[in-house]
Parts: sequence; structure tokens; C-alpha cells
Amino acid sequence: MEIKRYSLIILLLIIGVPEATAACTQKTCVDVFTDKNQLVITAQKGAAKPTAKPAPKVITTIKPVVKAPVVKPPVPKPTPKPVVKPPTAKPTPKPIVKPVVKKPATASLSDKLIKLLPAGDINFQPATQSVVNIPTYFWTKTPQRFQAVIPILDVIVYVNLYATFDWSFGDGAKKLTLLQGGPFPNPAVMHTYASKGDKEVELKVIWQGTWSVNGVTSPIAGDLITQSISKQLMVVTAPTLFY
Repeated sequence: MEIKRYSLIILLLIIGVPEATAACTQKTCVDVFTDKNQLVITAQKGAAKPTAKPAPKVITTIKPVVKAPVVKPPVPKPTPKPVVKPPTAKPTPKPIVKPVVKKPATASLSDKLIKLLPAGDINFQPATQSVVNIPTYFWTKTPQRFQAVIPILDVIVYVNLYATFDWSFGDGAKKLTLLQGGPFPNPAVMHTYASKGDKEVELKVIWQGTWSVNGVTSPIAGDLITQSISKQLMVVTAPTLFY
């Protein structure tokens, strides 16, 4: 099956880029989107309740006890000694304990999911050299679909991606298809070179799809995830025989 390049561009212009849609349960909100060519899954629990502030403590001032001077009867010779007052005890201030406010729980699985995406590759037949005016068969082992089940916080997120393969054969010819291609006799991705030389074959695997949680399905918002691969191919001329 082959998709014309201009048809896909018109289709994307008509549909547009879907907006991010978050799905929330009673406890957790989940969102799936793309950012910097990576698939990001976020989950956040409900807003944390503020912690009750401790009641202010009352600091009591201790008043010194003043004793009345003892009056002794007059004595002819001894001189009365003054009464020494005890020092005033100063209260020690206690440190004020600030309440600890916990932030709402968040999680991101962008690193984990991007590693799960299958890496693209390029294969062709003949494996060593292609021949001018003889078809060369191309294919990739990258699967057409990718599915993942991602547990995050207290929910399960289901991700369903499918790939579009954008081929460039190194001589100006291009092909856009949903098929992986294959060796002879599979004609899904086949190209015939008209001139010899080194050709740089490029393949872009473009991922897009949907995600669902608790039975609700939404499109993955943001730009498409694109994997780019390239490989050199030598094209030679075959000897001509005259009979």
C-alpha cells in the first residue's frame, strides 16, 4: 500500500495537530504528549492538603521574688550587712517550628518509553552492490505498530503507536508508505537506479497514535516522533554482452 506524499500533507493540514487532553480519575490526572521528539507520560495526584500550623506557644515571664529585709534589733558594735537579692531569671525563647508542606506527587516516563521504541534500520537486496537498470529491494525490520502498557502512580496507561516509513533513495527519488517492504519478490519498497555511484539511502520512521486510561482514548498531542536512519549503497553498471 502506498500513500502519495501530497495526500499525507493535505490530510495533516486538514486534521491539524490535536490538543493535549488530560484524563483524570478521582485520585490521579494523566496526560500523554510529545516533547523534543520524545513521548512523555505524566501523572499527578490531587492537590495536597495544607498542613495545619502549630498553635503559637505562650512565653511566660518569670518575675523575681523579692524578699523583705530582715530587721534586727540594734546591736551596739556589729554593722548590719545588706541583703543580696537573687538574680532575675530570664526566660529562654523556644525556636519556631515551620510547618512542612508536601508537594503533589508527579511522575514522568519519557526516558523509559523512548527506550522502548524499536530502533529503525535499513536493508536492501542485492546486499553488496546494486546494478543500474535492475530493481533494488528495500525493507526495514521496524514494526508497523508498537503497543505498551505503562503503570504510573495508581493507574495503567495503554499506548498504541503506528509508523509511517519515508524513504529517500539517494538519487532524488522518494517513497512514503505504511509497509515495511521486503526482499524479492516483495515489491512494496522497490527502486531502480538509472546511474552508477554511491547513494545515501535515508529512512525516516514517523510515529503517531493514541493513548487510553480507564477506557477513555485520546490522540497523542504534539509533534510527531521521527527516527532518522541512513546507509550507503553502491550502484554499479553490469557488463554488456553482444551476440
